[in-house]
Amino acid sequence: MSTPRPQANEDAVAILASSPSMLAKIAGFVHDGEDGPRVEWAKVADLAHQTVLPRGDRAFFGICAEIAGFVTSGGDREETFGARWDALDGQHQAVVASVLTASAQTKKAEELAVYERLGVGSRDPMAEGTRAVRVRLGPDIPAVANDALGRERVGLRDGLSTHEVWLRGRGVWRMQPDRVLTSQLLIIAHAGLVRMVGTIDGVTIHGDRVAIIGRPLPHHPLIGQPDPLNNTSQNPVAYGDLDQL
Repeated sequence: MSTPRPQANEDAVAILASSPSMLAKIAGFVHDGEDGPRVEWAKVADLAHQTVLPRGDRAFFGICAEIAGFVTSGGDREETFGARWDALDGQHQAVVASVLTASAQTKKAEELAVYERLGVGSRDPMAEGTRAVRVRLGPDIPAVANDALGRERVGLRDGLSTHEVWLRGRGVWRMQPDRVLTSQLLIIAHAGLVRMVGTIDGVTIHGDRVAIIGRPLPHHPLIGQPDPLNNTSQNPVAYGDLDQL
């Protein structure tokens, strides 16, 4: 067993938090800590071998534990990452993929910051570009069946982590992809206030709806301020240039 790396542990916890039904099954192994939830990963890893659990549950717990840095495979083909991935339903595959995509975007941004400190120019999404897309979240409710991002709930409630707010806000919306791709910031609003801001680095298409690929900016100065693109339209999506307001 290896010691979990901080980022890997954070990613694994985020994956669990994105699936409340799975998190509830291991509630006894999750404890409040000074830096957020502390998971007894050794016990979660052990669950991956308990045949009394459904195969999909074992696969999900095994993947989370291995991402956190715990080796759960004993050489059995059924315990490889690929076999476990195949055992997951589409919703839980989407949860894992969404968290790891956001983590990769954050890591990429950190690498760009290092290059800039070394004197190599890089684009700062907080300083360059003011075109924004605003999405307005409603109250916390169950997600639709087979949600494209693997979510169990959508909307906003108190107590959500940065990742959870971002996951609930980044999709999926009826948007104009060309206008999204020419914007730099995603503003996530609720009840007239900005609750999260993030970068727009790309999109994925889900039928007639769009999800944004990017990374949250939890320290952006707009957070907590009135929605700069607030209007009386029933459409939760709005576009605008913050410099022209």
